[in-house]
Amino acid sequence: MTAGIRTFAQSDLPAAVRFCERARSLDPAIEPFSRSLAALAAGPRARLDLWRVAPEGGDEVCGIAFAALREGGSASAPPWLDVYAAVSPPRRRRGIGSELCAAILAEPAVLRARVHEDSAGGRAFLHALGFQDRSVLLSMLWSSRPLENRAAPSIRVRKAAPADSAVLEALSRDAWAGKPEAFTSGPDEVSRFFAEGQLALVAQSGRRTVGYLTGAFLGRALAIEEVAVLPRFRRSGVGRALLVEAIRDASHAMLTVAESNHAARALYHSLGFTASARRVVCERPAGHG
Repeated sequence: MTAGIRTFAQSDLPAAVRFCERARSLDPAIEPFSRSLAALAAGPRARLDLWRVAPEGGDEVCGIAFAALREGGSASAPPWLDVYAAVSPPRRRRGIGSELCAAILAEPAVLRARVHEDSAGGRAFLHALGFQDRSVLLSMLWSSRPLENRAAPSIRVRKAAPADSAVLEALSRDAWAGKPEAFTSGPDEVSRFFAEGQLALVAQSGRRTVGYLTGAFLGRALAIEEVAVLPRFRRSGVGRALLVEAIRDASHAMLTVAESNHAARALYHSLGFTASARRVVCERPAGHG
């Protein structure tokens, strides 16, 4: 390991959050992982043995790379590693990013990463590491406006509680089945839905829980993380009911959706969401030399 690059420790969390905030002020294309880094590091899928930081004076860091294990949405879909890496703009092009990612790249697994489409440097970095463009995610924004619920009378939305954990675990497994490329929480990560600052809603049709929405408030702005509905209940107003309840008192909201998910995009557009940015999902095959 090159001098200076070291294994991440839980005590590095405050410095990593500060780094993200500083770096994003210089380069908005850096993913806003500061608000979720602590949950990721404490989660059951964090591959902490692969996490690395680049120290920079005192207790600060100038770069970080981390990974989380994800599982395919079907028995035939192999697991992969979500990969994130960022280096402070003034310290780029010195080999720091490659060294931060060295342990991750040595893993015999499929690797996936996201990068802003207009971040030429970020895409070039991933391509140099053997990643290839695979698909596109759209970032969508919403600003406060009157909302028409239009939910079916049989659909009821309420806040989720820890007592709903078992139901949410089943939902997170069944709602995402067959979607191996989804960047979502696994059933064993449901506990983070109830962390401070998080929003978790469930939708019920009759007595059955058929969908959920999770997000995080930043003041009155809501970052929507997941909207999931059981397949047989899609296109019946469940997703709309969850979204309307989630953003009713928000000033702004943001979310990410696959460009190929035309049904979801149509729903978001009908509520006033507009596309603001495109992210490319890049993949590196398992065993890439």
